[in-house]
Amino acid sequence: MKRPLIGIMLILMLACKNQEPPAAQAEAVPPLQPHMGMAISEDPAKLKQWLRLEQYPPVHVVYQWNGRNTSGMEAALYYDEKTYGAILNAYMGAGFPKGNYSKEQFAFAWLDSAQYAELQYSKPDYTGNPDIFLGTGGKGMLWFLDKKILLKVKP
Repeated sequence: MKRPLIGIMLILMLACKNQEPPAAQAEAVPPLQPHMGMAISEDPAKLKQWLRLEQYPPVHVVYQWNGRNTSGMEAALYYDEKTYGAILNAYMGAGFPKGNYSKEQFAFAWLDSAQYAELQYSKPDYTGNPDIFLGTGGKGMLWFLDKKILLKVKP
């Protein structure tokens, strides 16, 4: 009678020794910080730290950036009809400066399917425009869509 009891205890002791440590003891992965890589945001207040949005304030923004500066920033700026018209008038007044960009440069991985489709159906002869109002210091490339502007800042 003692032998089966000792055998069971021995099996239980061996089973307890072979268990893996609980998940809480595993090394914790640090949360993603903006300075660690590109982050996507919809916070217009943060975007205002990097771009001049006061003259033509967007109604919505989505952007990807490195957390430190505008280098490599990608953004979609959404405007109401009145503000979008004012931007177009400003470009007309400036002689509508032309860019030499391709739509592939604005095919951001994070665009939703409707935005991507709108970009792909852009006029074939359209080559974008340089930034003249966002304060990117000559590094901003713009692609105008319907009441939205895609922005890419050169690194």
